[in-house]
Amino acid sequence: MDELTFQDLALLEKIGEDTVLEKFGPRINSAFFDAANMLGTLKQKGFIDFKSSYPGPTEVFLTEKGKGVMALARERGVQELDQLDEMILKKIADGFKEPRHIQEKINLRSSDLAFHLNRVVVQNYASYAFRSGRIEFSLTDEGYKRAGYPSPASEEELTREGDDAAEIMGAPGRPAAAAMEPLPSPPAHHKSAVKLDREAMRKAKMEYYVGFMPRYLLTGLLALVLIALGIYYFFFMKR
Repeated sequence: MDELTFQDLALLEKIGEDTVLEKFGPRINSAFFDAANMLGTLKQKGFIDFKSSYPGPTEVFLTEKGKGVMALARERGVQELDQLDEMILKKIADGFKEPRHIQEKINLRSSDLAFHLNRVVVQNYASYAFRSGRIEFSLTDEGYKRAGYPSPASEEELTREGDDAAEIMGAPGRPAAAAMEPLPSPPAHHKSAVKLDREAMRKAKMEYYVGFMPRYLLTGLLALVLIALGIYYFFFMKR
């Protein structure tokens, strides 16, 4: 039974008396062609068979081999968890969500892994979901505890922690939402007011320089007169 995988068990679990090929995809959250390929693999392994009734739908049913596999899975599913089961739970907690990744980490035959994975699911330590033809596992709160990991915070706890953080960030006596309100936008005339202030400063500077200009001109004129007198004295008076 080395060819058995957990995906086989999960697919067989979803096959009932009213299962038809054309409507099997939505049961496993997969497209029609993905579902048909997976069912085709089960048929090759001898676990299921098809019954066509053209022009009606194609019925899917378990063979005796398939029923025997499911009976063995139910029997092993209620057995007490062992160290290998706990190791599998730890691998899932570490982020190895798909059966093939778990198998690579613990080096276990696919059929043995299938029954162990089924056991932790049956005993509510883990759950799984089909995603576009793949299976991904996640742990329940009990699974995290059994693996020795703290349980992830629930949605209610995350919401409560978010409210507490918002209150801490808010001002005393003021609602947190109000504390996070954006600052008011500057008035529309703000830029024009700054521009006017700059123009007023330039005008004030010009008035300042114009006010002192006569004094500077008089000083410059006296300096020129003194220079001219000095030159005249040097060249003409000494003769």
